[in-house]
This record gives sequence, C-alpha cells and structure tokens, in this order.
Amino acid sequence: MPTLIPRERRFYQMFDEQANNVCKASELLLSAFNDSANIGEYQRRIKYLEHAGDELTHEIVRIINRTFVTPFDREDILALSAGLDDVLDYIDEIAETVALYGIADIPPPAREMASLLHDAAGQLQSAIGKLESRNGVEEHGIEVHRIENLGDQASRRAIGELFRGGVDPLTVIKLKEFYTLLEDSLDRCEDVANVIESITVKNA
Repeated sequence: MPTLIPRERRFYQMFDEQANNVCKASELLLSAFNDSANIGEYQRRIKYLEHAGDELTHEIVRIINRTFVTPFDREDILALSAGLDDVLDYIDEIAETVALYGIADIPPPAREMASLLHDAAGQLQSAIGKLESRNGVEEHGIEVHRIENLGDQASRRAIGELFRGGVDPLTVIKLKEFYTLLEDSLDRCEDVANVIESITVKNA
C-alpha cells in the first residue's frame, strides 16, 4: 500500500519500529527466564519479532536505494539498522540456546543480565525517539554504557563462579556460552548507542 509519509521521515519511523521490536523481544526473554517451563512459547514469539526485524532491515535498504536525500549519511543509516537487527538476533539466539541446551533452571546472574538487556533496549528506544530532534539523546547513550559495564561485571562473576568447582563440566560449558551470549548482546547495545551518538554529533 502506498504511504503518504515522506521517505526521509519514514526512516525515523522504521528505526522506532526496529527499536520497539527489540524492546518487546527483550521483555519476552526476561519473562521466559522467569517461566522457563514455557520457553518454547516465548521462543516462538521472539522468533516472530526476529523475522519482522529482518523485514524492516531489508525495507530500509530498499528505501535507501530509492531515496536521493536521506536524513543523515547512508552508512550511518545502515549501521544503525544493522545494529538493532543484531541485538534482536542475539535475543533470538539466547532463547534458542536455553531451549537447545535444556537449561530448565535459569541462574540468577542470567536473570540479572536479561534485566539489564531489557533496560538497555529501553534506553536505545528512547534515544531513537529523540534522534530526529537530536535533543536529549546523549543521556540515553551514557545510561547504555553504564548498563553494559554492569553486564560485564555480572558475566565475569558468573563465569568465575562456574570455575570454582562443584559444577559438572558439561554444565560449565553450557552456562559459559549462555552468559557469553548475554554479555555479547549488551555489547551490541553499546555499539548501537555509539552509532546513535556519532549520528547526533555529525548532524548537530
């Protein structure tokens, strides 16, 4: 269906849709960690959002190819879109890992990192909501960096605890990969925050 939204404005709308999908997926992941017996249902819903995110990413590329004037550099548009898509992919992979490895009892550090991921996603969504006006974006980037640091600390503590003994080797392998995926997802949120910060500075 033809849209009456100008193509330049459409980019901001689609970024907001991408960020909203990330927020919804992170909320589902957090819920799944508190209801791991029903992980399959949460995984299905996250997968739906991941597919929707892929479609949005492809549509942004198509619009770039048809648009002469873009709201900021094409490379930055692609980097922001790809970064948000990567965060969504990580959330999907984390949910799949829980199901694949049969992690029935989600450890507290994983719940902590999932909560941090949800907070970071919310900060990214808020920053993107202000991207067009460029007002108040920086505070959200600072908060994402703080959250990412907390995630690093939680991951290091959790992995250190695994190697202190008392956990069978197979469980150590599974949980180490699990924690690493959660940490990587927070790292990718920080990458997106850096892209947003760069866009804001260059287009001030």
